[in-house]
Amino acid sequence: MMLLLPSLLCALAGYVSAFSVETSNSKDLYPPLWEEIPGQLSDYTAVNGVYVIDAWLYPTRMSLYKILITSTKKYFERFSQNNEKNILFGLPLQHGWQFKTGRLADPTKATDCGREGEPMCISVDSWWARANYYLCALPFLAAVEAGIIEVPTNQVILSPPLKDQKYFCYDVASCQSFLPNVMAKWNTFYQRMKEPSESLEDLLKYLWDVHDATIDVIAENLGDGYKIFPKPEADFAKSWVTAVHYIAAMLFETSLNKTYEFQKTLPPRMLQENDKAPLIKDFTASQNKIVYYLGFLDKVDTFSNQKSLTLFRILMKSQKLRKLVNAFLERIIKDKNLTPREMETFFQKVIRSSKFIS
Repeated sequence: MMLLLPSLLCALAGYVSAFSVETSNSKDLYPPLWEEIPGQLSDYTAVNGVYVIDAWLYPTRMSLYKILITSTKKYFERFSQNNEKNILFGLPLQHGWQFKTGRLADPTKATDCGREGEPMCISVDSWWARANYYLCALPFLAAVEAGIIEVPTNQVILSPPLKDQKYFCYDVASCQSFLPNVMAKWNTFYQRMKEPSESLEDLLKYLWDVHDATIDVIAENLGDGYKIFPKPEADFAKSWVTAVHYIAAMLFETSLNKTYEFQKTLPPRMLQENDKAPLIKDFTASQNKIVYYLGFLDKVDTFSNQKSLTLFRILMKSQKLRKLVNAFLERIIKDKNLTPREMETFFQKVIRSSKFIS
């Protein structure tokens, strides 16, 4: 297993360094339609005292995220101005990337959902859309339960999709019953967020803990539903799920700016049958690297029967090693000329320095 780790960590280094290669001075940090959509629950009309929100339309699902970001702003003011360090920004930015790249559209093409006829529609047939629902509905409704979003818990309902309703929950009570452990973890994150003594790294630990738990539930409930996509896209979706677990162990900072920079080198469209990274002609070099490195990381994870992830998590529990890895990643961001050999040499040093960890 220790022989696998240098290559594993080198892949992660390449994964993170790829998004640092291309930078932009663009002020457009936010997801599509962010300025236009409501940011307060009161912007909606309650029917008989109940807010019913259709989370299968892009503007309204994104609005749930904006309400969450707005409601948590005061808890992140101690870390930065303008809410930039709000680590929940990773959620809406990921959703915006899925929308821009066509990943929320009907993959069967049996309907116009997500396409020119109904561009704001989110298809329940898309694995990406289903998975994202969990990472929207659960944090939103848990915030209602925790009192972060100030509305009685029985006065917010999310509309179900047209089919496969059994895979989802729609209000605080049903989500507590459907996924009690995940809802409890989200509640724990929000309660810790309220504590002024918690550092940003502390909050990242709680956030990534519940994010990991949510990803596990997605994998369990949705299975290999990504196989509905062309094989390269299906492989990418699978590798994305794997990579998120490793990123979680590193406590990647999901603030506005860092997530924005990271996402600029994610695939700009769905992968098709003839796409093979790192040789996809209409992808940038960094986008090609991302797809290639994620695929390699997933192969290492599968080959080791997830033991590589277990070992990586153990290593990253050491604050010393975590800082060492993150410091190296910062160096990668600043130095575009680091070679894979230099990366691997560094991580071999990390491994040697971790011999005390059982």
